[in-house]
Amino acid sequence: MSKNKWLISLLALALPLTIQAEEVNKEPVINKAPKQKEVFVVPEPASLNLKPDNKFRETGRVVSFLLMQSHYEHPDFDDELSKEAFKQFLKSLDPNRSYFYAADIEQLDDYETLFDDALRTGRIELAYDFFALFEERFRERYLYALELLEKPLDFDSSTEFMYDRREAPWPKDKKEMNQIWQQRVLNDALNLKLADQSDEEIKEKLTKRYQSSIRRLSQTKSEDVFGYFMNSVAAAIDPHTTYYTPRQFENFTINMSLKLQGIGAVLTQENEFTKIVSIVNKGPADKSGQVHPNDKIIGVGQGEKGEMVDVIGWRNDDVVDLIRGEAGSIVRLQIIPYTKAGDGMPKVVSLVREEIKLEDQAAKSKLIEVEQYDKQFKMGVIELPSFYSETVASNSNGGEITSTTKDVRRLIKELKKQDIEGLVIDLRNNGGGSLSEVVNLVGLFIDKGPVVQGRDSRGRLRVLKDTESGVEYEGPMAVLVNGGSASASEIFAGAIQDYGRGIVLGENTFGKGTVQSVADLNQYIRNPETQVGALKLTVEKYYRVTGESTQNKGVTPDIEFPTIFDVNEYGESSYDNALPWDTIKSANFKSVDSLTDAIPYLRYQHKQRKDSNQEFAFLEEDISRATEKRDNKVVSLNYDERLAERKQNDELRLKRENFRRKMEGLEPLNELADDEEDVADNESEDADIVEEDQKDLFLKEAANILSDLIMIQEKPELAANFLEEKKASNN
Repeated sequence: MSKNKWLISLLALALPLTIQAEEVNKEPVINKAPKQKEVFVVPEPASLNLKPDNKFRETGRVVSFLLMQSHYEHPDFDDELSKEAFKQFLKSLDPNRSYFYAADIEQLDDYETLFDDALRTGRIELAYDFFALFEERFRERYLYALELLEKPLDFDSSTEFMYDRREAPWPKDKKEMNQIWQQRVLNDALNLKLADQSDEEIKEKLTKRYQSSIRRLSQTKSEDVFGYFMNSVAAAIDPHTTYYTPRQFENFTINMSLKLQGIGAVLTQENEFTKIVSIVNKGPADKSGQVHPNDKIIGVGQGEKGEMVDVIGWRNDDVVDLIRGEAGSIVRLQIIPYTKAGDGMPKVVSLVREEIKLEDQAAKSKLIEVEQYDKQFKMGVIELPSFYSETVASNSNGGEITSTTKDVRRLIKELKKQDIEGLVIDLRNNGGGSLSEVVNLVGLFIDKGPVVQGRDSRGRLRVLKDTESGVEYEGPMAVLVNGGSASASEIFAGAIQDYGRGIVLGENTFGKGTVQSVADLNQYIRNPETQVGALKLTVEKYYRVTGESTQNKGVTPDIEFPTIFDVNEYGESSYDNALPWDTIKSANFKSVDSLTDAIPYLRYQHKQRKDSNQEFAFLEEDISRATEKRDNKVVSLNYDERLAERKQNDELRLKRENFRRKMEGLEPLNELADDEEDVADNESEDADIVEEDQKDLFLKEAANILSDLIMIQEKPELAANFLEEKKASNN
């Protein structure tokens, strides 16, 4: 089950100097009286007060100029591009075709050839008209969903819910639309019933969820609508060209540096409240001892005496903006503490903001031991979630510069002190990052040479090289990748493979072979105090040192693991307007080693283990079931059928958990621990289980394969004899 069920915003936090706990009562007050049903006041539509800001009109003109001049494709702003932008705008607002009617689409068709003109001229009102109709339909649907909750829930339905309507026709009338939403609401309710919620609890929870959806959309701002519009134009050119609103640009900068200034808490929006999801270790909130997960923030004050601003009903990112601030400054939070008995009495906590390192995305290391060939092999593992970098210019405090290469170099030194025999670089789900960092990182494993080639929009070639002498780690290594490994991860895996420096294991990678540059649009606007965001645009395609592009095709592992990942469904090739695959001339490079003769033996040994490993058998069963379910795109709305399916899944999970416990010498379980999380996306549950189950299994097998490689390097005759035997059997 997906653990990322909320859209959350990350705050950086700070060390508290003083803590003021203004509590009326230390014991929580529990109201024994029956609950009064709250009356939902439908908020005013955002579109009533939305209009284009002049700064965004100018921004649109700047963006169109930059795209025509600097984008890799030099797009023409014509009717063809406009039609694609129109399609992408529809897709961004209503991807599952559950809000607009067929008649709405016919009405909106009048805008189909106007997007390019609107951008160039600054007459972007059409985007706001587009959004106004969407908001009207959105509110109609959720108000109808709330009406449905007033009626009895029928869990004996014989119908099915099509949860994937991406290719379905637009609903032709209200009757058809209502039927879609009747099924959608019943599916939402059924997911909660399967989590042992009563009908009353289901209706209460869904009522709050649907009311929150209406409330959140009503908080849409002008920059949000402009962002939707700009990104539809960007997506019409290629999938990685993106417009960042001012707030998004700030978050992008934070993610690249892994640092921000604030209090150190992860927040989410739950109904009208901002709730704390987790606390960053050793941050100000953590050190205070007064702030905890599930606490609700209802007010934010600046400084020791600043006005306490009521933030109930605010957008999560607006609350985040109030809490973030300069390191050393004070922020006061009015909090409703969470207790098992219910909400406690409100209190005020004063914290001093500080710079927080977002360590969850930083490189980490650990040891793993596997037994092969009657001996124990000690392997180092470095898990790298992204390629991050902080420039000297962005490090305004003059502190320590954050970078992937610096962190990995330190971790390698620590692992070498522990006498590791091999090293696994785990790049699973690493979506990329800094191009310069991946070049530097490859340099830790090769002694000078080209790492990646680039070709810009004018056909000019450049070769990015490791110019630093020496190697930080020269022992046996493996690179572990999956379908979520993209961009910089693919450059790293491709270079290690091309140099014969190590083996690449796992799934075919994502296939993103393009380079983006971020242009700060504020530099192009005449008013220096105006913030208009940034444009990330594709400026280059990159190629491996062999001359092959990774675009669309990705990097093929030397040894592939079972996978549910379908490149046609999830990879680069599944995106609209993705750039094509091609090749250029090979760079002048010299392989460190040739693993060509070793690969057949490694594959054979892997297959022998896989075929005799019950965990791999479980995984392949799960992949088969999840693939079938994914391709079906519908689910039953009958409680008994869904419950039977859930029980079958639980029995399988219990069987597998007890198999693992038996292997570890532990007593079997009679039942699995209750999962308190709601199943929000039932169609993805199997896929999530597959991903969780394969994590450690694949890492352990990577260590096993690496131990095979170590033995081959110690005893080359193993691979040589295997090749001779294979050749003889073929004859």
